Amino acid sequence: MAEATAKNKKRDNDNILVLKEPNHKSVYALQAALYRRSTKENLWDFFKTFKPWLQNYGKICKERVDGSITEATEIALAKSTASWQTIADGLLLIIASTENLKMYVDNFDERMKSLWRTVLLYDYVSHEEAQSILCTEEELFTGKSYSYYFADSIKWNRLEMHWFMVERLRSDKTDRYGYRQYESFITISDEVRGLFFPVFFPRKTYTQTFSQLPEGRFRTVSLETDSVARFPLFTSIFKQGQLPMKKKGITAADMKRAQKIMALQEIFPDDDNEFREHLRAYSYMQILAINEHKKTAYMAKKLLTYQDTLRDIIRNSERLNEYITAILYPHIKGLRQNQTQFSHLSPLLTYARGYLKNNPNVWVRIIDIYTYIAGLESDGSHSIRTALVFDPYNEQTTASITNQYTGRVVAVNTYAQEFGVAGLQSYALVMASLGMAEVAFDEKSKHNMSPFDGLEYVRLTPLGHYVLGVTDSYEPPTQQHEACFELDPDRLIIRSLLSPNPYAQLLMDTATPISKDRFQTSANSFLANCHNRNDVEDKISIFRQFIASDLPPLWQQFFHSLLQHCNPLQKDKQTYQHYTLQPDNSDLIHLITTDPVLRQIVVRAEGYRILVKSDDLRKFEAQLKKHGYLL
Repeated sequence: MAEATAKNKKRDNDNILVLKEPNHKSVYALQAALYRRSTKENLWDFFKTFKPWLQNYGKICKERVDGSITEATEIALAKSTASWQTIADGLLLIIASTENLKMYVDNFDERMKSLWRTVLLYDYVSHEEAQSILCTEEELFTGKSYSYYFADSIKWNRLEMHWFMVERLRSDKTDRYGYRQYESFITISDEVRGLFFPVFFPRKTYTQTFSQLPEGRFRTVSLETDSVARFPLFTSIFKQGQLPMKKKGITAADMKRAQKIMALQEIFPDDDNEFREHLRAYSYMQILAINEHKKTAYMAKKLLTYQDTLRDIIRNSERLNEYITAILYPHIKGLRQNQTQFSHLSPLLTYARGYLKNNPNVWVRIIDIYTYIAGLESDGSHSIRTALVFDPYNEQTTASITNQYTGRVVAVNTYAQEFGVAGLQSYALVMASLGMAEVAFDEKSKHNMSPFDGLEYVRLTPLGHYVLGVTDSYEPPTQQHEACFELDPDRLIIRSLLSPNPYAQLLMDTATPISKDRFQTSANSFLANCHNRNDVEDKISIFRQFIASDLPPLWQQFFHSLLQHCNPLQKDKQTYQHYTLQPDNSDLIHLITTDPVLRQIVVRAEGYRILVKSDDLRKFEAQLKKHGYLL
């Protein structure tokens, strides 16, 4: 690298610029794009943006693939009066090579580079923000004439900005009557983004991973053990119908009631902010409960471990599509149904999971995941739009979208941060809430943009490895439980040893309270909400895990008896035809009771009813016919 830099300096000193000849594949792809998009005038506008840079050199050459250097006639022939193809050839020589564009960009000052990075990464920058980045008060463009949305006839005061566009969109400012004002926002076309993104963001700069975090600055949170341990309690609460499904998911009142029972460990335990106080409980219970409600009847009967439940959620993530926006952005208000139900969140989250799956054992930065997703656009996937919940033009004709955490209206220049970066932070917190990931907060961060501010790093836990398919097996963490209950060895009575008891809720569909801290169990109470042997086995397993593992003989016999009594009757697979005899038809009654063939076929039931196997019907009819009877 140092040799290459020295070589470039030498070329500059010799007043010669040597451009790299791009490969044919890059030239062909870009030429096809130019044919579709550009007139001769547009091409020349692009090309002349490079002119001040090219004029710094007395001679422009190109280095061929074989290493030979020749004069770059394409540059010399490109003029305003030249043909479309001639101008295109000169332009393609520069833009079809990332190395050539890097030499061009290296001529920008650091402030201009900073503006480019901001526009490429966050899509929209207001005129005021651009002035701040460039440390100037001068107008950046002149000659504005506005249509309803777009700014036309722009004349940029800085040549490096001729690649940008300006759009007129609603800002977060209001006039004296309270109406939203329109403002000029600097943005960039998809084609230009594809050219310059890999120049400003080389892949190696945003695919870094970290085995260790910087010391003394970050607070880490891992809830894997707590998430696995609380799942049986959640299952018990759900089966009792305490988390009913409403139109918008699980209500806040039901969540609050369930949280008191479950006592989930929180991510922000000492924060009284309404959006952070119960953030973990909200994510954990909302996702698990919605998933249970949305399961098919077949899947609802299957008893899954916690880790396999999470795998099922990932594999069938469409169950959550209707609710995922509200789960990830509890602080955003004003989004319409058509902006949330058909949002681009699904691919955004898929890309995020893929990034973590490819880096399973290390810390990764949230901003790097976002940059990775934004960078996919340079490969032609146009995935930067997945960092936005909806197209910014939709917001122009709807009610204002408000960030209630900040109290500000959300405008297009903060969409990528408030929906893209914050969305990834929120998803990392959801994964942490479920025990799939560990997160790290910068305690000194003061962005004040969302409830997730300060979350900078995330890495998968062993549970996350299993759920995302990095590993094929998972061993839940061992848990040391304090004795919470005592079993009476002579009676089916359970005594609570703690007050409040974190697992008392597990007894609500297992035993009947007989005093403040005593519960009596019977076959009837224990079998509540059980429908088959699997349900009974599952409840016994939970009892051993959370109530008592060492069972007195009486309790062992009780559970053995419950299992023995499961499915005591077998369904008869044979089908029967039912008949009723007339009491006064003594001849027929006598025939059926005395005829040897009919006696073998007919099964007598109570009263004057008889049953005949379906397989014996023809034989039954034939034997009756012999005696003059027709059915």
